Amino acid sequence: MKHNFSICPHCGCGCGLYLVEQDGMIGGVSASQNHYLGQGQLCARGWTSYQLLTSDRRINQPMIRNDQELTSASWDKALEMAAKKLKAVREKHGQNSIGIIASSRLTNREAFTVKAFAQSMLETQNYDSAARLCAVPMKFPNQADSQSLDQADLIVVIGANLLEDNPILGQRVLSRCKPEEDRPYVSPDLAHVIPGPSARLAVLDSQRNPLAKHAGLFLWSRPGREGHVLTALLKQLVEKHNVQSPDPEFRKLKETLAKLSPGQLLDGSGVNHTDLETLAKDLSSAKSPVLLFGKNLLHQPEAFEAWTALSDIALLLQDRLSLLPVMNGANDYGAGRIINSPDGLSYMEIIEAIGKKRIKGLILIGEDPLKTLPGRESVEKALGQLEILIVIDSYSNDCSQKAEVVLPWQLSLEKNGSFYNLDGKEQPFKSASHPSKDSRSLEEIMEYLAKAMGGKLSISEKLPEPEAVKLDPFKVIEIESEVLPFNLELGSVYPHLYGDEGQTMGSCHLAREFTGGYIELHPEDIADLGLRSGWKAKVVSDAGSMVAVIRANPNIYKKTAFMPIHFGGNALAPFQYDAKLKTPVFKGIPIKIEKI
Repeated sequence: MKHNFSICPHCGCGCGLYLVEQDGMIGGVSASQNHYLGQGQLCARGWTSYQLLTSDRRINQPMIRNDQELTSASWDKALEMAAKKLKAVREKHGQNSIGIIASSRLTNREAFTVKAFAQSMLETQNYDSAARLCAVPMKFPNQADSQSLDQADLIVVIGANLLEDNPILGQRVLSRCKPEEDRPYVSPDLAHVIPGPSARLAVLDSQRNPLAKHAGLFLWSRPGREGHVLTALLKQLVEKHNVQSPDPEFRKLKETLAKLSPGQLLDGSGVNHTDLETLAKDLSSAKSPVLLFGKNLLHQPEAFEAWTALSDIALLLQDRLSLLPVMNGANDYGAGRIINSPDGLSYMEIIEAIGKKRIKGLILIGEDPLKTLPGRESVEKALGQLEILIVIDSYSNDCSQKAEVVLPWQLSLEKNGSFYNLDGKEQPFKSASHPSKDSRSLEEIMEYLAKAMGGKLSISEKLPEPEAVKLDPFKVIEIESEVLPFNLELGSVYPHLYGDEGQTMGSCHLAREFTGGYIELHPEDIADLGLRSGWKAKVVSDAGSMVAVIRANPNIYKKTAFMPIHFGGNALAPFQYDAKLKTPVFKGIPIKIEKI
């Protein structure tokens, strides 16, 4: 029996695992006891990752489109066709006429290869990674890592459902905040002996998620109002707790905050003034607070305001407060920096440019924008206007069915490479399994395409430094009153991870956890609508409609609704993104709920 080491291919924790091989077959997973973050633990995604290798959804051979149908082809024929069409589009429409959208689960070497191919062969600056949808590649003055939790006396979690999206990190937070009488915590897989008194835990979120239930202080915000709450927190720190800064921009910031009333910021947010004052007091008095924030903070109409307020708080408290961005994808940290063109279009801007016929060709690598972006109908219409769509992926998806060329891509478990985890730590791994039949690494594919297009790739592997955040005297975004009675929030549900359905649905155990889409409503709203939990209802928005099963959830606000994005919920969201952060909007979507 062999144990072959690799890194979990799902979330940014990057836990170490071993694929267990016997008689040439992979039959399970064991956790790495020596991995500094996992420490012998894995979540359901990690434990079932071996099933990704044998999923019946895997693409096992190249395909090309003939007479409107995809048919099997040899690698030489498929690559030759892809290179020929890419070259034709480039020569006909010039530079920047082709875009590349890549998964944030590429290895670092693959990410550098994509960047080199885009710049030297396609002559385009329009390349981006899916990390853009969940993370902002900016550097905070006092960046935390998971080890910082061991010294923290206050842990604040904002817009991150850790126990679902990053369960091992979530368990580290819970262990650090355990009461004295519950220590040390010992299990067969993990021993946590944390010195010093327990850290206090505060959570700001739009749902009473599993982590919030353990928090000493929970600020329950209405979906899409987190930005106003953070602005109110910043105002409290500056005006009531006398937090100062020598930065020349601080005077402007102080003047801006003075014009805002607490009522203007908090009324309608769901958060009361007492809880906000408690959090401000805790932050101003804590000796070593750590703040973790996730993608939910960036998926709202107030995303830039929320980001700016958070950045300003980090800068004003930089002598004590450290921040840890919680990474969604396995290599958000690396791919988000490498496949990030400062002079090109972002992920959603590329799709928008396709719809406006400014981009004529597209390469999708491990990404399905029809599943991950808001406005499915708009995205589908845009993709239909392309002269060439090439899909490089491990699993069949909606976009691969529309492609001119489909090329099978090896999973990270099948190749050598490295990921940067949420700590910014590069974690190398070697092939832990024999590659799937006829699949290839992205490096092989790109090098062949470059050769067929008459060139050769020159790959530089230097990780770009992110831009540092700066103090910003922002202006508050006004929220218009709701026109429709309900507003919808779209999000992730365990064990699936946003943007990772292509992989998690490849695990038979994870895929069977859900049978389809559902909508969560407050029990009183269900009664007022004359409906019952378990019934089906029609959900209608300006962007589209769908039928979903009703579930009662007392842990959301009345007149709000929650749906998983994994089962087509994105069809209800209009194609909208934050103008500055370029992150999609999945909160505050006006909807109607109708009986069927």
